[in-house]
Amino acid sequence: MIALRLAILWAACLSAVLADTRQLQLQPPTTYAAENWEYRLSEAISPINYNITLRPYLLESDGTKRFTFDGEVFIEIQPTVATNVVSLHSKNLTHSVKEYWVKPAAGANPTVQTLTLASHNEETDIMNLTTAANLAVNQVYILHFKYTGKMEDDMHGFYRSYYVNDNNETKWLASTQFQTHHARRAFPSFDEPQFKATFDVTIKRHRSFNTVSNTKILNTYLSDEADYFVDVFQKTPKMSTYLLAFIISEFTIRKDDTFGVLARPEFYQQTQYSFNVGRKILTEMGNYLKKDYYSMGNDKMDMAAIPDFSAGAMENWGLLTYRERSLLVDESATTLSSRQSIAAVVAHEQAHMWFGDLVTCKWWSYTWLNEGFARFFQYFGTAFVETEWELEKQFVVDQIQSVMAMDSTNATNPLSDENTYTPAHLSRMFNSISYNKGASFIRMIEHTMGTENFQKSLQEYLVKYEYQSSVPEYLLAAWTANWPANRFNSSAEHIFYSFTTQVGYPLINAKLSADGKTVEFTQQRFLLKENDGADAKLKYTVPITFTTSAQKDFNNTQPKFVLADSAASHTETFTTEISWIIANIQETGYYRVNYTESNWHAIHKALTESNWGGIHEINRAQIVDDLLNLARAGHIEYSLTFAVLEYLETETNYIPWTSGFNGFNFLAIRLGNDTKDFSVYIRDLTTKAYNQLGFEESKSDKALDIYLRTKVLSWSCRYGNADCINRAKNYFNSLSSVPKNIRSVVYCVALREGGSTEFEALYQKFKTESVATEETLLQNSFGCVKEQSLIERVFNLVLSNEIRRQDKASVLSTLYTENNENVSPVFELVTKHHESLADAMGSYSAVATVISNIAARFTEDKQLSALKTFNSANSGKFGSSASTLKSAETTVEENLKWSEAKLLHFRTYLSNRNGSAMISAFSFITLLLVSITTLLN
Repeated sequence: MIALRLAILWAACLSAVLADTRQLQLQPPTTYAAENWEYRLSEAISPINYNITLRPYLLESDGTKRFTFDGEVFIEIQPTVATNVVSLHSKNLTHSVKEYWVKPAAGANPTVQTLTLASHNEETDIMNLTTAANLAVNQVYILHFKYTGKMEDDMHGFYRSYYVNDNNETKWLASTQFQTHHARRAFPSFDEPQFKATFDVTIKRHRSFNTVSNTKILNTYLSDEADYFVDVFQKTPKMSTYLLAFIISEFTIRKDDTFGVLARPEFYQQTQYSFNVGRKILTEMGNYLKKDYYSMGNDKMDMAAIPDFSAGAMENWGLLTYRERSLLVDESATTLSSRQSIAAVVAHEQAHMWFGDLVTCKWWSYTWLNEGFARFFQYFGTAFVETEWELEKQFVVDQIQSVMAMDSTNATNPLSDENTYTPAHLSRMFNSISYNKGASFIRMIEHTMGTENFQKSLQEYLVKYEYQSSVPEYLLAAWTANWPANRFNSSAEHIFYSFTTQVGYPLINAKLSADGKTVEFTQQRFLLKENDGADAKLKYTVPITFTTSAQKDFNNTQPKFVLADSAASHTETFTTEISWIIANIQETGYYRVNYTESNWHAIHKALTESNWGGIHEINRAQIVDDLLNLARAGHIEYSLTFAVLEYLETETNYIPWTSGFNGFNFLAIRLGNDTKDFSVYIRDLTTKAYNQLGFEESKSDKALDIYLRTKVLSWSCRYGNADCINRAKNYFNSLSSVPKNIRSVVYCVALREGGSTEFEALYQKFKTESVATEETLLQNSFGCVKEQSLIERVFNLVLSNEIRRQDKASVLSTLYTENNENVSPVFELVTKHHESLADAMGSYSAVATVISNIAARFTEDKQLSALKTFNSANSGKFGSSASTLKSAETTVEENLKWSEAKLLHFRTYLSNRNGSAMISAFSFITLLLVSITTLLN
């Protein structure tokens, strides 16, 4: 009895202890007034060929014509219905000639007639021209235009860019970015992806420049203008307008007979890696798809690094364009992570040669037919060549888990979205749904129908629809033709449409019976927020994989059954008792899974065993990600989530830790500046990984070890590991010799823990840096500063020309993401100087996005009040982007409500956990003595 009383008293004493405890002339914001249908061209006319001649003005001696161009285009067309209206796109072009004629027989003279301008809608860019009489069906006509245009610096259309060479000379160049709707800024055109044609390009350029386009140069001759040459290019394959490209520059090229990499001359040495890996990936992609790239109508492939480039890269057929940091590698400075990113972007763009260029989505409603496959092969195409990077594992945490957050709110859209018309709609379709979810869905189909069947279906799809546009039904037909009956072929159509035409994804509930012999599967839509307007009733047809404590087979990703959208439930029966079931093997399915509490505890027990109980690394990552999001959404208690996540103390693998850090990041944001207990928690969980990995690389390190080291050091230093901070500072003291793969950590720690001296050292390094990847790393470290004067200095850098427009958003984001304390100061700077920031970033919509992203990190009511005050006074300046500001208010309100309901549970867990950990041996003895004394008395 004394022992029992002692135990009860000890428990009471312990409970008491625990209880305490992300220069353009500024245009006015756009408000769209046209009806949606008005943005689409009539299908009454089909283009056949464009013959384009351009003469850009890039020299200072060009005077007032500098940064303009002269253009002439002959468009061969064929009407599909009789019509006297020719509708096509033209934007910011001044036309001096608009005429047409029937295409004459060889040697005959045409009868030229004038095209009369009926209307030109500056919102839709559609120019309606009328002819003297109806154009006859199937008769071939020639449209002829002469015009002038401007080369802006906004990185769209036919635009200008510059760099400063080693002699401190500013060098100008002209390049293009036509996707999605900017070819119309270079030549009048039928600027929709379905209107495919061939292109003949001719460019007149000064002798100091060279030119490249999609195809090889056919002929170069001396112009009748002194010091000018004319370059004539071979005819392109039949393709969409957005895929045309040309560059006029002083670039140098590393090349063989068919493949080349272009960059400014000073960067020639940095083109070797992309030249090597690009040739290999292009070959392997052709082998996999049974269609060699060079057999498709273009006998060359160039890749060019552009100083100013809005997209990460662009898939122009035969002339891929990239940001410099996305193509150039310096062996001494470029990190392994950046090298991987470069190879992956090369694979992504090259995959587009088949998915996007050869076979093109008919309209941007189906962007995923292009981008989903490109993102898929970004990983699995790179893996053909770079076999040591374990990209199949990285895909899960980078793509599937990252998109699930967006796809579980009312802000999402379906993969196939028919409501796509305006430029804003088009921009929306280039989001993580088309890319990440598209690739994740494609991967799910591969594992459902079988890899060989999947590969064969893609080969047949490309043959059937080459040089044509495609819709999702064409892909489905190719899949079902090769989908075997024993892999649930009868459900193929239901699977396809439930994941492409519906938004979101399911939560699969797997209920293990008390006797461990049956599991009942049910589903519901997974939503992170309550009452945000999302349809909670959606159901999906889902291929289900699973294994059990008795099998532990994490290699078989063939579905065991399909849970139909019409089925209330599905039950699996086992002959012997099992203690746990884990569904979604290697997270090949696009869904989350929840279990009974006893099943979760059994999984936790397995994870604490040797080799984590044999549970696959990807499934450990899935467990971590699902637990954190299930608790966030209120499906389970945080106490259960964190009880299972204690296993992370033993985890030393990149994939599960990445899921953990991603989930913890949300909680860290919600905590705001109160991270004392959270810091202890992070330091405890990462102790084993930190001690095992350290700062120094080992020859035995795999790629994922190197990546994990960076993440663990970053989190450990950020949350107060004194040894980590001191060692990072020591490395910074020898700034020129910091190992490249830990530079991001060392730079950030030095700025976070230091002041103006450290910032000045990095700033001077940035000013003289000649490696694009290192320059990016340096400027993205600037945001780690914490002193107000330095915060303002970094903000002023963003406003200046020292940070290129393409990089301003990322540099600014680090200023409020690296330190929670910076959120309010940066918000004040952005709102106070929003007009200057709009000028620097090129639009008010960009500023609205910045404000929205900052507001998503608000944790206090007074911050919400400040946002509302700003919006009330200034939203009129933002045009259609005012809705982004209003949505930001809703997001803050939802986050504050979530914190009020859930954050206390997390704080209590941290406080209790840390309180328990801090009970020293002395405290234990003291409590024990007090207890004994009390009992004896």
